[in-house]
Amino acid sequence: MELKIVMADPAGNRTAIVRTPVPQELRAETGAKILGIRELRAEQAGFETSPVGAGAGRLEMMGGEFCGNAARSYGYLLASEREPAGGEILVEISGHTGFLHVQCDLAGGTAFSEMPMPLSLEYTQEGLPMVISEGIAHIILQDREPDQEVIRFMTERFGRRFDAIGVMFLNGDRLTPVVYVPSAGTLVYESSCGSGTLAAAWFLEQERTGGSTQIEKQYIFKEPGGDITVRLRRQEDGSLSGVMGGDVRLEKEITICI
Repeated sequence: MELKIVMADPAGNRTAIVRTPVPQELRAETGAKILGIRELRAEQAGFETSPVGAGAGRLEMMGGEFCGNAARSYGYLLASEREPAGGEILVEISGHTGFLHVQCDLAGGTAFSEMPMPLSLEYTQEGLPMVISEGIAHIILQDREPDQEVIRFMTERFGRRFDAIGVMFLNGDRLTPVVYVPSAGTLVYESSCGSGTLAAAWFLEQERTGGSTQIEKQYIFKEPGGDITVRLRRQEDGSLSGVMGGDVRLEKEITICI
């Protein structure tokens, strides 16, 4: 099978954007083969499909999960083709109902995506915070270095409950993300994680304000592949909105055979 792909690099979280149509039932297997090509150094794969709503395009991740870095990378790609000066573009992505606004600065090489906000905060039996979002959940481990045993334990316990489960090791402003996608069978120490970064910022803000104070707050996390910025804003009605983003780099479209 020949596939046209564009490699995107959002803070090191290298994403293969597959532009050749691939049937849904073959995406997990095809994505795994793409991740197996060492030269690509891909951490995840998404498949371009026709939008179902008002989006300029739609990206389906290989496991059907949500991915913020993929959303902003895909928006950046579409903007580079349709909006020479950059600006805002609407993107649809798996794991999220509706579309996301992605603000692209092509000259500056950045993209910031509107993010679906977490639905709730739960705690594991061990008292660890777990941020529940649409399409993914993230366990926040503060002041701990990556631990394979902890990762295995958490992904085995919660892997069947969510489309994807992230384990975020948070040390001050340093964040190390690990993401497990059950349907794709992938466990990846990611170079950065957009939804996990948003979850960490949201959790810290809940701790800081109790979730009631009107705020406009920016968090910058240093991740293995680069910095990710989250901007949170609480409206007068108490609702919280957020955007996530930073640098994005696109490579030329190539054709691969798998």
